[in-house]
Amino acid sequence: MSGVLPAMAEPYPSAPAPREPEADPPDARPGRRPPGRPRSERAGQAIILATLEMLVEGESIDSLSMEAVAARAGVGKATLYRRWSNKRALISYALESLYEPIEAVECGSVRQDLIAALTELCRWLVETTSGRLLPHLVSGGRRAPELYERYLRAVVEPRREAIRGILFRGVRDRQLDPDLDVETTLGVLFGSVLSCVAVTTDFTECVGGVDGAGGVAERTVDLVLFGALPAT
Repeated sequence: MSGVLPAMAEPYPSAPAPREPEADPPDARPGRRPPGRPRSERAGQAIILATLEMLVEGESIDSLSMEAVAARAGVGKATLYRRWSNKRALISYALESLYEPIEAVECGSVRQDLIAALTELCRWLVETTSGRLLPHLVSGGRRAPELYERYLRAVVEPRREAIRGILFRGVRDRQLDPDLDVETTLGVLFGSVLSCVAVTTDFTECVGGVDGAGGVAERTVDLVLFGALPAT
């Protein structure tokens, strides 16, 4: 993969800054820090990791407690509350911390690009914390729509935009029908991968196929392209 997607029409919000860091321990020597990262940074990262792990494990937004997060992270409640005043602020920060820029896929043809993008989407859903969060946040989205929206904007939409960009390039380069409904096609491609991951325990089938056979990414792309190619 090479290159980077063009800037989005509306930039994603950066994660809000945590509260003021803790002071150094009273016995710390002036002008010197203990080896490694500052204690406050380590504590903040442990809190974010604990929050995300608990959500991935099935803890709902409603049932997640600040006390449980502090215990999981190995910090005191005062340390947690100095950074985030409430649970919604903590979860919002944790979700936005998952944002990462997505590289454009340029393998040479629309078909190759789409297969590569969908294969990477499968891998992301199966192997990463941010991807494994998706089904849990979908189920709780109605109760916390503002948090679900932040997750969609920061984490899911960049991946949809990568596929959308391939489709628009295909239309531009006349590899696809000039009248192609890009958004509907995007929904079919993206939804097929989500469905495969949701209903199977054989993730090899989703990611790459078995015994050299095409996985869901390749089969879905070929099926969709059958109706998306330019008329001859």
